[in-house]
Amino acid sequence: MRPALRCLVWELDNTLWDGVVCDATSTTPKPEALRTLRSLSDRGIWHAVASRSDRDRTLEALYRHGVYEMFSAIEIGWGRKSAAIVRIARTLGLSLDSIAFVDSEPVERAEVARALPQVRCYAARNIDVLTVLPDFKPVLCTGPDPTPPLGFARVSAR
Repeated sequence: MRPALRCLVWELDNTLWDGVVCDATSTTPKPEALRTLRSLSDRGIWHAVASRSDRDRTLEALYRHGVYEMFSAIEIGWGRKSAAIVRIARTLGLSLDSIAFVDSEPVERAEVARALPQVRCYAARNIDVLTVLPDFKPVLCTGPDPTPPLGFARVSAR
């Protein structure tokens, strides 16, 4: 039996919001993504970001949409997403088998699945159903935990 999920790592472009932050003057979070963020957070599941993008523009978009504080770890850069997920796991003190990853791009999900087979990968088109999947229903629901772990470094750019 796999351990319960403790963290959902999000790609942002075309996943959390419509569009690509570097290509657009405005991005809008998807309503189903916001519902999923809130619902999973209420269950005590942390959220993190692994995104290939411009760091400053991406952080500005997270602040502008009022979701920056919902993420316990943020990795923004141009490297492999699997490497970003490993850094997130270390930062949060989580095992890789307690992490899930959601992305709109099949090639990105495949890269993570190949490099980190213990990480559960989901397509962005399924964001609205993640909350009903058994993997996202912890046996013990502790509620939201706004306190990041010791040694926490919210933003990293690689």
